[in-house]
Amino acid sequence: MKKRSTSLFLTTAMMFCVSVAGCQSGNQDTNQGIVSGNGSGDDVKEEQTSLPVSSVAVTLTAPQQDALDAFKRGDKKLLGVQTRGVSVPGVDEALLPVLRERYGVTLRHVTDVMKDQKDRDSIAEVFKYVRQYNGKMADLLSAEL
Repeated sequence: MKKRSTSLFLTTAMMFCVSVAGCQSGNQDTNQGIVSGNGSGDDVKEEQTSLPVSSVAVTLTAPQQDALDAFKRGDKKLLGVQTRGVSVPGVDEALLPVLRERYGVTLRHVTDVMKDQKDRDSIAEVFKYVRQYNGKMADLLSAEL
């Protein structure tokens, strides 16, 4: 009996370790500089803003305008999406490690459980917002490097 309970314990422990390692794999980046945020993704904006730049009107999407506003107030963190791992879309892979280390990442938590098309659309909108925000922020930050 003792031998069987020990075997059962070891099997359970190994399964737990494998499941934890499996949850940590995938699209993740384990560098330091990740700061947890409280964005839910429900506040995705669709409107656009025009901004005059050197006598040429440039149209910014709402995420791009949000990035510009954050940059102006000194918040230079990129946005990351937390599902099964951390993803930072919209930033050149060669530039990402430098920007993460120097400025950090604020996480946008979304669920990776999709029950219906509404869930898939919601996650797609969050990724679209984050991609545009990070693209603009990366442009602004690369000028500082």
